[in-house]
This record gives sequence, structure tokens and C-alpha cells, in this order.
Amino acid sequence: MKISIIYYSETGCTHQAAEWIAAGADSVPHTETKLFNLCGGAAPDTQWVTESDAVIFGTPTYYANMCWQMKQWFDASGRNFALAGKLGAAFATENSPFGGGGELAVTAMLEHMLVYGMVVYSSGSSCGQPFIHTGPTIVRDVLEERRPLCEIFGRRIAEKAHALFEKER
Repeated sequence: MKISIIYYSETGCTHQAAEWIAAGADSVPHTETKLFNLCGGAAPDTQWVTESDAVIFGTPTYYANMCWQMKQWFDASGRNFALAGKLGAAFATENSPFGGGGELAVTAMLEHMLVYGMVVYSSGSSCGQPFIHTGPTIVRDVLEERRPLCEIFGRRIAEKAHALFEKER
């Protein structure tokens, strides 16, 4: 089971969250995760993303939305990847819990995933505590405190991907 994590990180906060999410996903047996940072115009490995059963997207929050680099990727590059039918999920980092808009950034990415025909998942309240309704948002000043949440999120996405796609094999 392959999982791609496509994100943008310039300062390192979103990258750190992506690493913790990958660690959670990789804790599920027979799961291999690769991270792709769009910083500097880097492009994800097309073959890896195509072979992935799940793709998790991450963004820092700017003006209560995803960063322009992630929006540009969805608008211009996303169509070059076979995303339809894959499990999709999202997370965001933000500077402040007061008006930071991380949930709005996550929702915006989920909307783009739906347009591409992805099956979106966050685990919601179905997996119990901690509830992750749309996707985790991680505030910079308490980054380390959110590590367990990120790892749980990654594990839940990997478990759902296995449940959905192993039956097909």
C-alpha cells in the first residue's frame, strides 16, 4: 500500500506535521509513504502518486485558505496525476488558533479532491477520540503537542486505505 503526502512547507511546520502523519501511516503494516514538498516548484513523483491508493494534502494557512502554491498545484498540475478513485485527506498548519482559518484551508482542499473524483476521508467521529472532523489543523506554537494527533490521523488514513483497496487485490 502506497501513500503520497503532497504539501507545501517553507518554514518547516507543515513539513514536520507531514512527517508525523507519515510515521502514523507507516505504523500500519504493509504501508509505505513518501513525502513531496512543493516548495521551490518541486513536483511529486508522478509514478509514485499514480501507484498510491491514498494521497494526503497539507498546507500552511494563508488568509483563511490554502497557500497559493497548493492552489496552483490543484489548478495546473493535479490533472497530470491519476487522482480519481484514490482516498484523499487533508491537514493544515496555522500561526494562530484565533482566526487562523485552518479548517477552511482543509475544506478548500477537500473540495478540490472531490472535483478530481477522489474519495475523501478524515475519520470524523467514527473512530472515537480524538475526533478529526475534516482534517487536523496544527498551530505553530503548540506544534509538538499535536504530534500524537498527526500520527493518529496518518494511521487512520492508512487503515481506511487498506480496508478499501486490499479487497480489490
